[in-house]
Amino acid sequence: MRLFPPTFALAVACAATCHAQLAVYGGFSTATLKTANTPRLNGGTVGLYYDGSRHILLNFGIDVRGTFLPGANSTSITVVTAGPRVAVHLPAVPLRLFGEALVGGAHAKTGQGSAYQDRTSFAGGVAVGADLKVLPFIDWRVLEYSYTRVQAVPTTQQTLTTGIVFRIPFS
Repeated sequence: MRLFPPTFALAVACAATCHAQLAVYGGFSTATLKTANTPRLNGGTVGLYYDGSRHILLNFGIDVRGTFLPGANSTSITVVTAGPRVAVHLPAVPLRLFGEALVGGAHAKTGQGSAYQDRTSFAGGVAVGADLKVLPFIDWRVLEYSYTRVQAVPTTQQTLTTGIVFRIPFS
């Protein structure tokens, strides 16, 4: 525990001058699937992103995420994706807008009776959102919208997420 105060002080001092940043995030997600007789699904999204370049207004990096949406009946979907990320910092407001293009895989259980499908397939989509800085290393993910296309089911998923982001700056 003696290392914690010096390590924390170093991290605080580095925050303004570091050139790269790693962040871990998690949040509550709610989604609709474009499939008949499918209820709204509630669950969570977790992930991490790395911003490799820090410019005054733009950051470029990569994001890896998983969205887990269990259903009350036989419907559920799990999506794991990764892709490039761009974030825009607004100078006058502690707000970070971001956009991502994501590809990966999904496992979906949808439908009922003879229309029931339980498949794993390719997934691709986009995500856009806004993070609000609330503390030096903590952001509130005010809102994120993601659109995902699941190939084999076939279905699309529209998800809204809110949560918390823990940023870890380093050089």
